[in-house]
Amino acid sequence: MSQQPAPKVVLVVDDDPDQLVLVATILGKNGYSVHTAPNPVHALALLENLDVDLVVTDLMMPHADGIAFSEKLHAMPKHRNVPVIMMTAYGTDEIVDKGMRRGIALTLSKPVELSKLLDLVGFATH
Repeated sequence: MSQQPAPKVVLVVDDDPDQLVLVATILGKNGYSVHTAPNPVHALALLENLDVDLVVTDLMMPHADGIAFSEKLHAMPKHRNVPVIMMTAYGTDEIVDKGMRRGIALTLSKPVELSKLLDLVGFATH
């Protein structure tokens, strides 16, 4: 009897509660173990005691934007190599380039296409 691999763990960070629930629900229904945080401060506190395979974060949030949050995440030794997908309605070339230079692996435009979200999460976690 072969044992199933543990599900990949994803942290979703978004200050929009509807978006947070939508993304978390879709990922959960597709086999991911999902944790959520309504802002970067809460997310960083969670990450003190949580191992994750991927972070999906919004760009525009209170306390810190997704890029600053990504930098703080990657400053934590155990999360140094965790890929980050940034969701944004402001996906200009300048923002995408800035994010990539500061540790954002992939960018997803809002409104989020759920099939594209699943494709990017699958790509980032394998």
